[in-house]
Amino acid sequence: MTEFVEHLSFPQLVLFCGSFFGAVTIVSIAVGFAMERAFGPTRQIFAVPLAEGQLRWELLSNIKFVFIAAVAFAWLLDTVATLPAADETFAEIALTFFVCWFGFEVYYWFLHRAMHSRYLYRFHRLHHNSRVTSPLTGYSMSTVEILGWLAGLIGVPLIMSFVTPISLIGFLVYHAVYQIPGNVVGHANIDPFPAASHKSMNSWVAHPTTFHALHHARISNNYCFGGGTFMDRLLGTEWEDWPEVHARVISGNPLRKLSERIPIDSTS
Repeated sequence: MTEFVEHLSFPQLVLFCGSFFGAVTIVSIAVGFAMERAFGPTRQIFAVPLAEGQLRWELLSNIKFVFIAAVAFAWLLDTVATLPAADETFAEIALTFFVCWFGFEVYYWFLHRAMHSRYLYRFHRLHHNSRVTSPLTGYSMSTVEILGWLAGLIGVPLIMSFVTPISLIGFLVYHAVYQIPGNVVGHANIDPFPAASHKSMNSWVAHPTTFHALHHARISNNYCFGGGTFMDRLLGTEWEDWPEVHARVISGNPLRKLSERIPIDSTS
């Protein structure tokens, strides 16, 4: 990695990772709620109230996730610190970002799909207690599911490190710019994305927040993370009416029932 990591003890690494993950999460949550407030009147996805006590249990789950993640990421940095360090060139930063992005997108689809199986859903139920989502929903999950997430978030760069040096900057940028904000803001009950984002060609590698909001409301399908629409499309687990739902939401007409369906427009 870098000399910075090499000179930190494990407790210092835990403090560094916890501070980093916690700070980015707090900022992302603040942005998410600010966006709900700003866009709510015109871009709300579900005009349905949150469950009683939802924000409280979600907040407690977020605190637990940050704590466990701090230890897990500290272990990762401590483990790879003895491997050859990256030169932190633009190419190495971009490669690390891409590998973390693509690797986790693929891993997460299979993890998420497995969590919806008969035997594992009990570990995923806490996350789905939030039928209407909030910026606190993203990291609201059971301990078992947290460990499943971290296995992917740590496993992908760890495997990469045995092939080529990973960039600390690329790893941190991935989490600060994409992973954490994408998960937190991506669970807000508003959709700021433009109409073009629900076109098939544009949604292969990204989707608006409506896409995942439907997964929470309907429980099944749309298993992808923020930028992995391609997995649902390739594996046949995409709700076909989500473009129509998105079009309705951005027109200022939110869904008023969790079970609501929209007629499919074959020209979309």
